[in-house]
Amino acid sequence: MKTSKVLKAKYSSFLFINILLALTCLVTMFNQNVFAQSFPVRPITLVVAFPAGSSTDVMARDMAVSMANSLGQSVIVANRAGAGGVTGTDFVAKSAPDGYTLGWGTSSQLVMNPGVYKSLPFDIDKDISQVGLVVKIPLVILAGNQVPLTLKEFVAIAKQDNSKFKYGSAGKGSVSHVMTEVFLKQAGIEMLHIPYRGAAPALTDLAGGHVDIVIDTLIATSAFVDQGKAHWLGLGGDKRSQSQPQVPTFAEQGYPDFGAYSWGSVYGPSKISSAVMTKLNQAVAVAMQTPIFKARIQQVGGEQLGPVSPQQADEFALKERSKWVPFIKNSGIVAE
Repeated sequence: MKTSKVLKAKYSSFLFINILLALTCLVTMFNQNVFAQSFPVRPITLVVAFPAGSSTDVMARDMAVSMANSLGQSVIVANRAGAGGVTGTDFVAKSAPDGYTLGWGTSSQLVMNPGVYKSLPFDIDKDISQVGLVVKIPLVILAGNQVPLTLKEFVAIAKQDNSKFKYGSAGKGSVSHVMTEVFLKQAGIEMLHIPYRGAAPALTDLAGGHVDIVIDTLIATSAFVDQGKAHWLGLGGDKRSQSQPQVPTFAEQGYPDFGAYSWGSVYGPSKISSAVMTKLNQAVAVAMQTPIFKARIQQVGGEQLGPVSPQQADEFALKERSKWVPFIKNSGIVAE
């Protein structure tokens, strides 16, 4: 009899705990759904890990305007430059996963940095989640006026004298650094590397004749060409740009495997709720269809990568790291 009462008491206690847990789960789910339905109720911050005025910053600001129109709340761009993009990326990674702090992601931050830095203050695979892929941007080789007008002539002279030319980059481990090293290997030439603290000073020094080539985007380099201070030697991608159709691709000039490119995405800290993530992902997809953003993609000669799901975007970033991180480490490229 006593045993039966004890068992009943244990069963009642077990049942009570399970009911309590079930109610807790229901309340949590209800709160999350209510939060997701009302999200966003205040401005969202989009962190750019590079200086204002850069080509990355320009793309991010277009995305911010387009997302704001879709979400019904302001999306404010905040520049947190430093350490080749590590500073801004770390800020986003350690922010509250409530959807109000996002980052504009680039291949420099999310692919190259894990390869060039011995350690990062965050785990790229665990602390960051992609919201959505946005654009793939072909890169160009910009050459100073002291450099021959064609890629073929440039490579021929460089092969005769490997001390003839120098190349600049946005810094050790940057996309411009890594992509130039890829080209040099494929062309079978050597050049002295002059790293700068960002693309802007590298391009300025190229215009002044202090370095000979710099790899960057069409939008970042076009002003120097327009001013007659530099010229393009080639463009990444499998087709010419609509905005600058006179620039031949590298494939046309005998380098079919040199698809120099960068890419952009919107990302956030991990553990953003699926409901909020879905809303943000949809906002990115809508933003990419706006006239302002379509015009910008055309201007940079870019290719739209989305819309894709957050999971597909994460898979893309992981695949990119699997491709480039081993190359960077095998090449001995390290950050300063």
